[in-house]
Amino acid sequence: MEKKDLENISEFFSQQTVDAPQKPEEKWDRLFSDWVDKIESENKILLLFELKLWLESLEEFFASRYLEDFVLKASKTFSRSYDYYLLVFLNVINRLINLIKELNFKKDKYFINFEEFLVDRILSEKMEKNFPYFKELYAPENWFDNFRIFLSNFRGVIQELLNLEYISEKVYQTTKKLYHREILNNLILITLLNCRFIPKIDKIYQSDISQLILSTKEKGLKRMLGIYFVLAFQTLKINNFVEYHLEKSKFQDLVIPLILKMKISLERLNNFATNSLLKELQTHLLADDPKMKELQATFENFQLELKKVYDGELPLYFSNEVSKVKKRRILKNIIIIIESATQEMIVSVVRLFRDISPEQIFTNYVSRRDRALEIKRKLIRLHSKIDDFFVGKNKIAPSDVFFEINLFIEKDLNYLLYKDWNEFLMHYNNLNRSTFTSDFEPFLRSFHLFITRLIKDLIPEKEEV
Repeated sequence: MEKKDLENISEFFSQQTVDAPQKPEEKWDRLFSDWVDKIESENKILLLFELKLWLESLEEFFASRYLEDFVLKASKTFSRSYDYYLLVFLNVINRLINLIKELNFKKDKYFINFEEFLVDRILSEKMEKNFPYFKELYAPENWFDNFRIFLSNFRGVIQELLNLEYISEKVYQTTKKLYHREILNNLILITLLNCRFIPKIDKIYQSDISQLILSTKEKGLKRMLGIYFVLAFQTLKINNFVEYHLEKSKFQDLVIPLILKMKISLERLNNFATNSLLKELQTHLLADDPKMKELQATFENFQLELKKVYDGELPLYFSNEVSKVKKRRILKNIIIIIESATQEMIVSVVRLFRDISPEQIFTNYVSRRDRALEIKRKLIRLHSKIDDFFVGKNKIAPSDVFFEINLFIEKDLNYLLYKDWNEFLMHYNNLNRSTFTSDFEPFLRSFHLFITRLIKDLIPEKEEV
């Protein structure tokens, strides 16, 4: 370590007054906060958010009973192989290493390993004997760089394990323990993970919403709105990273830990909205206000969207019957569903306080009602196609009808509410299994009746523009 670096570190620790000594915890909190400020000043705060997100996502990935049911359900207890877990873990490690390199923590003078710094200082100042080769053998590293070195070495171990024909639970649990031991020994990582909200990371950049929160005079409501919008925008950021890595990575299972983390984020948002924010709003606004009724409907629909993703799409993703191409499409469906539902949640609360166009908040925003009208028009066309098939069987092939149904599934199915979405897929699966045999026509008639009812229920005629 250079003498100049030692002096800089000494200056940093001398920034407290004698009259007001700080406790070690306070000193550490200040150190951590100053470091986050420095990251923000270098325009790397989004990288830090992603690093924290991956670390949290790995914990959800390791602990998820929900995921275990899908990944291991086909295996017998005594012969379960955990190669899927190690393969995903390996790809996440690659991303973590790249993030740490991008953040470039090694040059951060505040995060030198202070124990090694003290040893270095004692040796250089108190020992009479010189150690001419000491600098060549020893170089203090910061905590993040230590973690990067560990991950680089650990990556090689996992790659070797993946060459085995069978990965036992014991092997998998051992790799988890080694990883967790490194995390627990890393004070910076533990501090980062323990912080549920970090102002610099969880900042709301949408000016209209920031002004709405600041202009709220009642302190309790102001706090509730702040937490609600932070949770909502956290979810959108996670969803953006799912989309980014799905487009960038050939290994699409890389995003599964993020989707599991998003599940926790969505559940927190839903619980806070229905159990805390809604009650607070009802004390300040009229319960029979049309906007409040609209808000409650949005919150209820949001719960159905969660079911659509985590009871419908994700279980389907792990089905052995689904091809790799369809799996990627399912993940894209999840992104669309979550983005649309979360945006609707944000807009519905904003409209309680301000008469503002949703497009000012989200440029790509389309309301649920507008989507429903568009879906209704497409369902009418599909309904007419099936009518034409039954009227003139020789003119329209069953494959043409099935093509139109597939087209609707690919582009528009996401925007149906959970019950209709689920029933649509049930009819589709029946048609798909029939493979244009004698069963195809009865299944198509049943599907035709379902669409007839759906068109009537989707948006009543009196509500159409």
